[in-house]
Amino acid sequence: MSRLTETKRTYDKLKRLLDNELRARTGDAKEIARFQETLDVAFYLLGWAQFESLVRRESKEIVEERARTKTVDQYAWNYLYDGMKEYPVRKRLDLIFHTEPAVRAQLDKDYTVRNEAAHDYKQLPANARDVSAWLQKLEELVDKFDK
Repeated sequence: MSRLTETKRTYDKLKRLLDNELRARTGDAKEIARFQETLDVAFYLLGWAQFESLVRRESKEIVEERARTKTVDQYAWNYLYDGMKEYPVRKRLDLIFHTEPAVRAQLDKDYTVRNEAAHDYKQLPANARDVSAWLQKLEELVDKFDK
C-alpha cells in the first residue's frame, strides 16, 4: 500500500464534509462548488505527484536490473541508466506499462489533464472529476509494481 491510499481517504473525507456543508446551506451553493473544484484539482495533482515518485522509483529499478544482465543489451541499459534523471515521466511509463497499451494510453490522457491543471490552471474535465475512483486506480497500478 502506498501513500495514495491515505490521499484517497483524506480526499473522501473532505469531499463528504463539503457535501454536508452543501446540504446544510439554504442559499447560493456557488462557493461550495468552487471549493469542490479546487479540492478535485489539488488532490488530482497530489495523486499524480505521489504516483510519479513511485513511477520514477520503479523505472529506475527496471533499468538497474536490466543493466546487470550479462548480455550485449546491458550496454544499452547502462546508457539509459546514466541519463535516468533527465528521462521524462511519459517515457518511464513506457518502460513500466509496455505490455499494457490500454493502461499506458489512459495514463497518457491523465498526464495531459495533470499538465493542463498544473501549468494552465484549468479545472478538471467532467470525465476526470471522480478523483476518488481515479486515486483507487492509481493505487491498483502501484500494487502491480510489486508483483
